[in-house]
Amino acid sequence: MSELSELIEINKNIEKQNEEIIRLLKKIAGEDGYVHMEKEEVVFDEIEDTDLLKTAPDVGEVYFVDNGDVFKLTVEDNETSVDNLTGSAEPSDYSVQELIANETIKRNQPLAENIVILGVENSANLPQILKVCHEQGAEKVYIPWYEMKQLIGAPETLMQIIKLDFYKTEELLIEKLF
Repeated sequence: MSELSELIEINKNIEKQNEEIIRLLKKIAGEDGYVHMEKEEVVFDEIEDTDLLKTAPDVGEVYFVDNGDVFKLTVEDNETSVDNLTGSAEPSDYSVQELIANETIKRNQPLAENIVILGVENSANLPQILKVCHEQGAEKVYIPWYEMKQLIGAPETLMQIIKLDFYKTEELLIEKLF
């Protein structure tokens, strides 16, 4: 297969992924009247609405979502623990969340209520993550700037459902949070 043929095939795959992301974001936003393209439908595991993210964290605590599960990271006495609140899977990465938890301790100031912090590794499937965040009561989600591309063509009502805030660096994220 020539390089041009490979690029065309890659582009077709990207277009299909973007269409699925747009469909899922519209579904999250509750937009009716979306014409379903003929393709394989992605099915998410059903998550009970338990409002796990509708809470005020203590100093040293950060909530995040990874692979469809809700996690609470706690730093206490210089030890980090990560609890899966909805399943038994392990998170792929939590370095950004650990940094923020340590910053809350340093400043002796907890994060605001209903906040979810995502790192690059946690935001690989942003539509599913935003669905979980919405169902679990999150009101604001901090997302790495690099993942903004996953929201191309998303409905405007998505921003009304959950406030999305993008950050380029960890330092900028700290400034936004405190």
